[in-house]
Amino acid sequence: MTARERIMAFFHGEEPDKIPVFAYDASILGGQQGGWARRLQARGMGITRLVPPHQPYFFHPNDVNPGADDITYIETHYIEKGLPKRRLALETPVGCISSVVVGSPPPSENYACAATEEPFVKELADWRVVNYVFKRITDVLRPNYTAQKRMDDEVGDQGVVVSILDRTPFQRAWVDLADPVRAALDFKERPAEIEEYLDVQKALHERIAEIAAESPIQVFNVVENLTNIISPPYFSQYCTPFYKMYQKAFEGRDAVLGAHFDGQIGHITKEIGDAHLDYIDSYTVPPVGDVSLTEAKRLWPGLRLWINCPPHLAQAEPDEVRAGYELIAEEWGSKTGIAVNHIEEIPVYKWEEHLSAALDAFGY
Repeated sequence: MTARERIMAFFHGEEPDKIPVFAYDASILGGQQGGWARRLQARGMGITRLVPPHQPYFFHPNDVNPGADDITYIETHYIEKGLPKRRLALETPVGCISSVVVGSPPPSENYACAATEEPFVKELADWRVVNYVFKRITDVLRPNYTAQKRMDDEVGDQGVVVSILDRTPFQRAWVDLADPVRAALDFKERPAEIEEYLDVQKALHERIAEIAAESPIQVFNVVENLTNIISPPYFSQYCTPFYKMYQKAFEGRDAVLGAHFDGQIGHITKEIGDAHLDYIDSYTVPPVGDVSLTEAKRLWPGLRLWINCPPHLAQAEPDEVRAGYELIAEEWGSKTGIAVNHIEEIPVYKWEEHLSAALDAFGY
C-alpha cells in the first residue's frame, strides 16, 4: 500500500498492510529541516498537511489576521532577555487588543514551539473587541478549495491533506484568546460579553460548516487541543453541539470527522462516546495520558485512535522507543483503527531516530 492508502484505510476503519506512521509536514515550520522526511518517506512514512477549508483561518499564534478592511493587524518581532518574541496586535473600530508570544530559545532547532506570554483578553471589556473581530471574520469568510486541491495534488501518494476546523467556543476562549483562569471565570459568570461571544462563535461555525460541506477533502479535524482543563458539562455544552453541527453538514458525503484531544481525557470518556466522532487525533497513551488502549477499545468501539508520539519516549534512545511502540501494537492487537502521527512533544533533533524506530516496530 502507498502511504496515502494506508492512512485512508485507518480513517475508514479498514485494515492496512502496516500500522500507519505519519508526520505533520515540517515545511510549515520553516527553516532548514534536513533530509529526515525524505529518508523516512522512502521507508514508507507518510506526511499529513493541514489546510483549512476556508480563509481567513484564526489560529493563535500562527495566523490571527482577520483579513477585514476595517481591522489593522500589526505583528512586531523583537528579542527580550535573549528570547525571540512577537507582539500580535488587532486595531478595530471598537478598540485594540494584543498578545505576546515567546518562541523557543536558541538553538531554535531543539523545539518547534511557542508559548503565550500575554493573551489577547486581559479584562472583560476585551471580549467586546474579540466579538467584533470574529463577526468580521464571519463576514469575509470564503472557501479555500483551490489551495486544498493544490495541496492534495502536491502530497499525492505520500500522504493526506486534513481539512482543519476551528476550535469550539470554550477551547478557543482559553487556548487562543484568554488565559485559562480568565476564560473559566467569565464562562462561569456568563456576562453579556460572553453571551455575545457564544452567539458570534455559533454563527461563525455555521458558516464554516456550509463551506466545509463542499470541501474536496474527505478528512476533517476540529483542532481543539482539548485536555483535562475542560469539565464534562462544558464538553457537552460547548463542544458536542458543534461536532453534531458538522456531522449534519457532512450527511450524504464520504467525510470523516475527528478532533484533536491530547493529554488526559479520562474524566470525559462518556461524553466523548456520546459525541460519535470517527477518530481522536493526538491521542496520548499512558503514562502521560490516562486512558489505556485497552480501555479505549472497550469504551469507544469503532473509534479510531490517531496516536501522538508518546511524550514519555520523547528523549528515549531508539531501542526504548521501538520497544514502546511494540507494546502499543501488542496492546491494541490489530492493525485496524490505530495510527501514529508525529504532532509535537519531540525535539527536532530526535525526529528521525524516533520515527525510524516506530517504523522498525511496525515492520517497515
